[in-house]
Amino acid sequence: MPDEKIVILGGGSPFVPSLTYVMLENKDVFEGSEVCLMDINPTRLPLLTKLGEELAKRAKVKMKLSWTTDAKKALDGATFVMPSYRIGGEEHMRYDFEIPTKYGIAGDETAGPGGTFMAQCTIPATLEYCRLMEDLCPDAWAVSYVNPTNFVTDAVRRETKIKFIGLCDCFAGFAMSYLPHLFDMPPYERRYTDNPDLRSRAIGVNHCTWLVDLLVNGEDGYELLKNKVKEQDKNAGYDSVEAFRLRLLEAYGYFNICPSHCRMLWEHDKVLTQRRAMLKREKERLDSALGWSPQAWKFIEEMVAGARYEDHPNLYCFRLYHSRHVIGVIVSIALNEGREWGGINFVNSGAIPNLPSDAIVEGHCIVDKRGLTPINVGSLPKPFLGITHHILNWQQLTVDAALSGDKNLLYQAVLASPYVHDMEAAKTIMDELLKAHEPYMPQFRRGN
Repeated sequence: MPDEKIVILGGGSPFVPSLTYVMLENKDVFEGSEVCLMDINPTRLPLLTKLGEELAKRAKVKMKLSWTTDAKKALDGATFVMPSYRIGGEEHMRYDFEIPTKYGIAGDETAGPGGTFMAQCTIPATLEYCRLMEDLCPDAWAVSYVNPTNFVTDAVRRETKIKFIGLCDCFAGFAMSYLPHLFDMPPYERRYTDNPDLRSRAIGVNHCTWLVDLLVNGEDGYELLKNKVKEQDKNAGYDSVEAFRLRLLEAYGYFNICPSHCRMLWEHDKVLTQRRAMLKREKERLDSALGWSPQAWKFIEEMVAGARYEDHPNLYCFRLYHSRHVIGVIVSIALNEGREWGGINFVNSGAIPNLPSDAIVEGHCIVDKRGLTPINVGSLPKPFLGITHHILNWQQLTVDAALSGDKNLLYQAVLASPYVHDMEAAKTIMDELLKAHEPYMPQFRRGN
């Protein structure tokens, strides 16, 4: 793939170091390419560019690193685009946590009223980039980790012709890190989400997916998984995510891939109590979600000065599975590999037979130069159909509101969230979030 142009939108993201590192792991593919970091905030761009140059030098890979705050300049001639931004940064993430919590509704930036409003901010920005792509690089692929993944994928599908792939790193972390460690099957470092010795498949909708198939060394490994999880998590504290995951497994017989998100569906009030306690703690920050902690930033400076990436602190933004996921998908397209990948959001089209054909679902696809070919692994288990349809309806209403700027639709979308159980609270939350996020929601400045 020589002389290609890979653009990271949100080039000041804390995941840029791992994205760069993984591209250099695939030097046979990315040799001679340009990597352009684009961000509306230039603060971090020079140092991250310098880091990329240093890592490329050590890896003996010819790779051009550049940065800009001009989206048109960045996208001109791009072949692969990686959206990687959080509109409004930590301040606006906090609104999505704090305001619903204040009125007794749990949730986070991808779930509950916060998820509805993150979509209202992210969708306009993403569509603006995609329309620039239609003009400047219409043949490029956009491979995105931007949240809320399923909402954004739906909006792009409806409004543009861009070749857009929405990813979620929950399954990547499960398949590429959690499972190999659980089964003690090294090496862990460069596992794909599908391997001959360890193949897992999970389906559903974003942040609510269920493991429906597991092969370990070619044999059904689900019972082995259940036993190992029960042994590992039996001593977890009752209020922990691990203990909740075990309760789900024992109740339904299926392993949930994203229990930290799904817990609000089954144990809303417990999560709300924990969330309130967290937000009351002095100087509590959400660094674990956004990644830019002082420790992370300090280590980037140390790497530029000569420290090895492999010696990084155990911080989320430095774990490689998310980057091996997104870069792996790009490699599969570039090399026409026809490799299976999980954690992909796509138009169902019958892949999950008992969900709507036009719904954005999450599951497994064969990825090659044509894009995505969904894999039918059977129906979603019956116990999860009701909540999944509920989530899909909420998703569709949320995207309707983001595209129309209709505040009545927005209210209906907030009410449609599975976590919302009080109309008065929903209206108050909506009004406060409309005010808090106003700079990033141009659709609601049209007088609707």
